[in-house]
Amino acid sequence: MTQARVAAQNLAISLQKEIERNLDIYQLAMRDVATSAETPGIVRLPPELRQLVAFGSAPNATELGALFATDATGKLVLDSRSIQPRALNVSDRDYFQIQRLQANADLYISAPFLPYAAEPRLPQIALSRRLEDKNGHFAGIVAGTLRLSYFRHLFEDSILGRHDTITLLRTDGTILMRQPFHEGDIGKSLAGGHSFEPLVRADHGTYIDIAVLDHIERLYSFRRIGSYPLVVVVGFATDDIFAGWRKRAITVGIVTVILDALLILLSLMFSRQLRKRLAMEVRLRRLAWFDSLTGLPNRVQLQREALRMLTNANRNGSTLAVLFIDLDRFKRVNDTQGHAVGDEVLSEIARRLQSQIQTGDVIGRLGGDEFLAVLQECDVLKAKHVAGRILQAVYQPILINSKQDTRITISASIGIALSPHDGEETGILLRNADLAMYQAKSAGRNQVRFYAPEYERQAKEQLELEIALQRALRGNALSVAYQPKVDAAGVLCGVEALVRWDNDGQGSVAPDRFIAIAEESGLIAEMDAWVLGEACRQLAAWRARGLDVPNMSVNICAADFKRPDYPGFVIDTLRSHGLVAADLTLEMTERVLFDESVTDIRKSLDAIHASGIALSIDDFGTGYSSLSYLHRFAVKELKIDKSFVQGIGRDAMAESLTQTLIHIGRILNLTVTAEGVETHAQREFLRTHGCHRYQGFLFSRPLASRDFERWVRAHRPCSPFGDPDAQAITLGATPA
Repeated sequence: MTQARVAAQNLAISLQKEIERNLDIYQLAMRDVATSAETPGIVRLPPELRQLVAFGSAPNATELGALFATDATGKLVLDSRSIQPRALNVSDRDYFQIQRLQANADLYISAPFLPYAAEPRLPQIALSRRLEDKNGHFAGIVAGTLRLSYFRHLFEDSILGRHDTITLLRTDGTILMRQPFHEGDIGKSLAGGHSFEPLVRADHGTYIDIAVLDHIERLYSFRRIGSYPLVVVVGFATDDIFAGWRKRAITVGIVTVILDALLILLSLMFSRQLRKRLAMEVRLRRLAWFDSLTGLPNRVQLQREALRMLTNANRNGSTLAVLFIDLDRFKRVNDTQGHAVGDEVLSEIARRLQSQIQTGDVIGRLGGDEFLAVLQECDVLKAKHVAGRILQAVYQPILINSKQDTRITISASIGIALSPHDGEETGILLRNADLAMYQAKSAGRNQVRFYAPEYERQAKEQLELEIALQRALRGNALSVAYQPKVDAAGVLCGVEALVRWDNDGQGSVAPDRFIAIAEESGLIAEMDAWVLGEACRQLAAWRARGLDVPNMSVNICAADFKRPDYPGFVIDTLRSHGLVAADLTLEMTERVLFDESVTDIRKSLDAIHASGIALSIDDFGTGYSSLSYLHRFAVKELKIDKSFVQGIGRDAMAESLTQTLIHIGRILNLTVTAEGVETHAQREFLRTHGCHRYQGFLFSRPLASRDFERWVRAHRPCSPFGDPDAQAITLGATPA
């Protein structure tokens, strides 16, 4: 009975987590649809773009059913199944009426229903939320239909005995799905059973009862599905539970007698003092070889086990895999939730990792958030398969506060080295797996990478460049180039400051490369501060010489905004050079607004905006483009990435996307600047479609300060632009 209770509880937990995870995904997708429905100007967007904005972040959710939004009459206005919303009206559905009549209904899960005649006639339920206008009045709903066949397939995959059951209930007793499946059970109520009230009042529990539907006595284990009004109930028939008990009872009894006899004998043989000594030795041995937090082998024990397994592999001529596992952005857990929660997360991750390792393999904790697995008789395919399972196991949400139902999701990056191909010593294999892990992080995290020899060369070059960059920054060996920004009439309306680096006479280092190194090494904030000061100094110097430069643009990164004093630093820098807020524009990429510290970043953004400094989104359209963040953050300018501009004239898709981006800027009343303009045809296309400002080689390459000054004096508002190549040769410009 104890084994059955544990098995029923584990199955209920597994089903509860799986259902809750998919419902959470569905809820997030519904919130994105709600945000889109409430975004001003959404209805004026082209249908394809409106569909992308509303449902682009929900490809997984739409596999479970359909997402849609309605107006106050029940008519569909957004529909995941059709660019033009289907001609349906859902005002007669209970999920619409509940939201219309109850302002505080929150998330409502409907009773089972059959879809309209035009759709496949399979039972469904619906999740719905209320939409309100700015006055708080009912404006419609956002909803998602969920096919009950999803739960049926989920339950069918679970291992059950002949008389065992799995049931999904609403908390009012309505049956949504039951395994074994009988169509007539769907929609029935179990509210009349005497076990029903205790079941819906508690979050989880176990009890024995006779079923209302088939009158079979079962051991039941139930779990509430997170904060949803749903309960999953697993039932094991008691007759099946005890079927093999009598056979096992004799064996268990004999083994128990033998164990009791041995314990008595040992008690007589050893004294109390000796037992204390043995216990102390066991404890010391565990402290020496195992991690005290997770119970996994520690670094020393891992090295011993890896050496033993590697020796056996070399003797047998078999392969061995070393997996270096590092949690992604684990520091934010400690920083935001505290070290106690961080320890809970590490313990849970350790338990999940251990469950993915077969008998004979070993996994342990190297320290911090780093783990190491050693897999015997493991080739490339097996290593890839195990690593994939580990990524999935780690990525499942972790409950950190049961009272508030707070969960966090964390990912991992895995590097793999294989013996003997990647090394025949444990130290070499560990180092190579570590290098591969860093490649996985560079690829975007939550990735797996196998070691390759070029990683070692890249790591060496990276370190050498980092040291050289630090030396250049400390020795003022960096420089700033300036590229003009002009309006449709060719009049100068601003200039962008671009950092450049000539590495000790060995040639220029590409900005994309050394800026990435600066970000990874933590030098980026110091470099940005230097560029800001140099740009402000130069703008003040130009104006002192009578040069009319309206505005200076400077690129910044997420690390800058995380400094609590950054807004004050920017304002002080302007004042120290006699400049005002209107003289400066700060350019940032879209990923800054999606950084894990977005709360701190938003505080800095709001403070900078309040001071009068303009904010611009650089490389717009290549990152995490979303109308919602443009609506929430105080952005004044969009810069279309040069990859779109350079496709004008030869790529219809690039032209269409460029028009769309300009259209978005017009709807949101933002200044639109095109980067990388190189031909008159590109300029004319952009001007025709309403682009405000231009930047690129057609007007000028990035220039040294003296060359830029000559360029400004040579290109007064009345002067037409000449041949850009001739200008570049005359001014000695360098490519971006």
